[in-house]
Amino acid sequence: MGYEIPMEIVVPLEVTAEEESLLDMHSVLNVINIISLELLEISAKLNRDKVVFALVEEISDVAQSLCDPEAAFQAVSNVDGLIKHIRLSLAEAMKRHAPRAVEACQVNIDNLESIFSIVRIRAQEIVSRKARSDEWVQYEVEHLRNNFHAFLKAVETNSKGHYRIVDNIAKHQDGFYLVDFKVSSGTGSTIPMPPVFEDVMRDILANARKYTRPGGEIKGGLFCDGKELRYVVTDTGCGIPAEEIDSVVKFGHRAQNALDFPTRGGGFGLTKAYYVTRRYNGRMWIESKTGTNSGTRIEIRIPLPH
Repeated sequence: MGYEIPMEIVVPLEVTAEEESLLDMHSVLNVINIISLELLEISAKLNRDKVVFALVEEISDVAQSLCDPEAAFQAVSNVDGLIKHIRLSLAEAMKRHAPRAVEACQVNIDNLESIFSIVRIRAQEIVSRKARSDEWVQYEVEHLRNNFHAFLKAVETNSKGHYRIVDNIAKHQDGFYLVDFKVSSGTGSTIPMPPVFEDVMRDILANARKYTRPGGEIKGGLFCDGKELRYVVTDTGCGIPAEEIDSVVKFGHRAQNALDFPTRGGGFGLTKAYYVTRRYNGRMWIESKTGTNSGTRIEIRIPLPH
C-alpha cells in the first residue's frame, strides 16, 4: 500500500479544562458509551422498560460528569458501585417480563459482564496513574502483549459475531480482520513508558480497526531502543484526505470521508494521542491516502527521560 508524503503534526493544540478531563477519561468514556448502548438494546427488547431506561439516563449522567475532573475521578473511583447498581436494577427489571423476552436479552447481559471487567481495569489504570502523575513505569514486554491480545479479543466479542480478529495470515478470510501486533525491547524484557501511553496505543489501534472494513489488515508495533519509544500503526482503511490530516488531532474532529463509519467512542482518540505525545516532548507523523489502495500510517516517537 502506498501513502502520501509523511506529515509531521505540528499544529498548536489548545484544549479547555473540560476537554482535558475528557481526554484523561477517554478510555473509561469509550466503555461507558458501550454500556449505554447495551442497556438501550435491552430496554428496546423489554418494550422500553422504565427501570432499564432510567439506567440509560444515569449512565448518560456519568458520561457527562467526566468533563469535570473532580466528578470524573469520583465516578471512576466508584465504578464497582455503579456496576452493582446496574446488575441489581437489571435483575429487578427481568422479573417483570416473560421468559422469552428475558432470553432475548441474554446476549446483551453476557456482553455487559465482559464490559464490566474492562471498565474496572480502565478505572483502576486512571486511579493508579493519578498517584504517579508523570512518572514513567517499566512494563514487561509479555505483559503488554497479553494486554493487547485481551483488548483485541474484547473488541471482537463486542461485535457480537459481526467480525473476527485473527493474528495469523493463514486464518485470514473475507470478513475477518488480520491484526499483527508486536512489542519488543532493544534493552531487555521491559519497556519504560508513561502509564497513559497504553491508552494512546489502544486508541490508535481501535481507530485503525474502526475505519478499516472487515477483511482489512492492521499492523501495530511498539519498540524501545533505550533512547526513545516508537509506536507505529498502519491499516488498509478509508484513509484521511490530505487537506484534513493536520485537523484530525483537533478535539472531536472526524475526517469527512469517515463520518459514515459508526463509532462508540468520544471522537477524540487522535487528539489524546497528540496531546500525550506533546506532553512528553515527542513527535507524531501521519501518512495517509484515500481512494484505491487507501490506508493510514501513524507514527509516534517519544524520547526517554534522562
